[in-house]
Amino acid sequence: MRITLLGAPGTGKGTQAAILNKRLGWPIISTGNLLRAAVEAKSELGMEVKDLIAHGELVSDQIALDLVRERLEQNDCHDGCILDGVPRTIVQADGLEEMGLHIDYCLLFDVADQVIISRLAGRHTCLACGGTYHLTNNPPREKGICDYCGAALRVRPDDQVKTITRRLEIYRERTACLIDYYDKRGLLRVIPTTDTLEETTELVLSVIGAK
Repeated sequence: MRITLLGAPGTGKGTQAAILNKRLGWPIISTGNLLRAAVEAKSELGMEVKDLIAHGELVSDQIALDLVRERLEQNDCHDGCILDGVPRTIVQADGLEEMGLHIDYCLLFDVADQVIISRLAGRHTCLACGGTYHLTNNPPREKGICDYCGAALRVRPDDQVKTITRRLEIYRERTACLIDYYDKRGLLRVIPTTDTLEETTELVLSVIGAK
């Protein structure tokens, strides 16, 4: 099964993708994570997109599709995958179809903007192992230090309030049209805000028939 997670930044797509990965064993394909890894590694691509990411802008459709195509060639994607943050545009959605990646479900995470800003503005990330924390909801045991690997935590450039606001604007301008795209194909399923992560996960599993 192939599912894509749709919604504005900070709606919990990445968190649910990680939970589904553990529960179902499907690999996560996240262009955001792949791009951040490229920036951290200071690769040619990383240097090309560094400023775009820091300002909350989107990379080109071609770069996004090339990243996904390369990841799909790995053996662990044969039985299914979870697309997190891709596609972001109609061009990318059509491109996935053209490369033979047919989506079974598009899950739309519906969260209010004020909740998103609160979530992201308090988020700290470990750039060494990828662990994420929230100063209010999920703080590290030791301030500024990752529980898992002991590396320093940082606020990502794209989690600054000014950048978050811009990311939400871009989502509405370029990505929200995918709601209609997948709805017309009968693939859209709306995941409303719930009180707990566990409730959201159970709702997702029920929607895709994976209980």
